Amino acid sequence: MPYYHILLVCFELFAVAMVEALAGASPRPLMFVQARLKSDVRAKTGLTRFLPALLTGERERTEVELLKWQGSGDMATTARANCFLVVPPDREKLAAGEMVSILSIC
Repeated sequence: MPYYHILLVCFELFAVAMVEALAGASPRPLMFVQARLKSDVRAKTGLTRFLPALLTGERERTEVELLKWQGSGDMATTARANCFLVVPPDREKLAAGEMVSILSIC
């Protein structure tokens, strides 16, 4: 996935929302979907995490896998992602096979 795709997603999530808000429009809800987690994920608690991931499969066989990521400056990994795995602020571990929320960016 090219780098510009992530820029377009950020533009859609932040810039378009700001322009619409300034114009008096009601905010549009983000669309989250569910997918089965391929492997265990660990994260720090306290904040909702949006981690770059790869969504594969279709319908009931949809799976998501966290990509190896070095933090917010890791644009190469972020560019390969086609979704963000959402880790709730109170969860330190998500188990393989668990249904999790993702924010699709494709």
